[in-house]
Amino acid sequence: MRLCLLLFALLLTPPALAAKLPVAVSVLPQKTFVEAVGDGAVEVQVMVDKGFNPTTWQPTPRQLTRLTRTRLYVRAGVPFEKSWMQRFRTVNPGMEVLDMREGLDLIPLESGAGDPHVWTDPRMVKQHAARLRETLIRLDPEHRQTYETGYRDFAGELDALDAELAKKLAPLKGKHFLVFHPAWSYFARRYGLKQLSVEHEGKEPNAWSLARLIDRARALGIRTIIVQPQHSNATAKVVARALKGKLVEVDPLSEDYFGTLRRLADVLREAAS
Repeated sequence: MRLCLLLFALLLTPPALAAKLPVAVSVLPQKTFVEAVGDGAVEVQVMVDKGFNPTTWQPTPRQLTRLTRTRLYVRAGVPFEKSWMQRFRTVNPGMEVLDMREGLDLIPLESGAGDPHVWTDPRMVKQHAARLRETLIRLDPEHRQTYETGYRDFAGELDALDAELAKKLAPLKGKHFLVFHPAWSYFARRYGLKQLSVEHEGKEPNAWSLARLIDRARALGIRTIIVQPQHSNATAKVVARALKGKLVEVDPLSEDYFGTLRRLADVLREAAS
């Protein structure tokens, strides 16, 4: 009897797994968004895993193989996509692609492109999540109610996070903060802050520009430099020494989306105290 039950369970397992809609995303925060809206009905593959840089990352053969079975790819606008998205489409011509930035108020870069880090603003994530919900429903109508519920719950969590951060950061409105890589532009815009960065569009400053940045940061009383694990801290350490300050790591590519934004708010409050 026990053997029969085991065989029955094994027979049921593959269809249950196959029923999940296979979705691929570029970076880890997107995994959080898709799983929240998908509410158990999706299986998510992340291309750029923890600690890797989206500028220099390249897919593994195993990832490309998994893409052949993917129904939806959610792109983020990060650098590797420029050279790889067409190849991903070649691997799986039937795969639908949803651009996370579509319909959002992008911050323009000097290159003319839009800053891709839209996920650092919870309101923009909520806008994207609504489009994600509609896309998932169209591809997998049997789970419509699941996606509707997932979106509703996630939107509520985002609203609560946004209200929490707005209240926490209200006393800092108009204040500057210093980062190595300018990944927090949308966060700064949403909460009335001003981001200064060491690096600009992947390029580190020359000696003259670095000296000017240090002088400006010193005049503003900045002594905290926010860094992330995907980038070298060598130049940031030079700035920290000049300011008699410190480096604090906050990873915008962390899967712990809510925890990361709360941590950044706490770091900024502490730096301003």
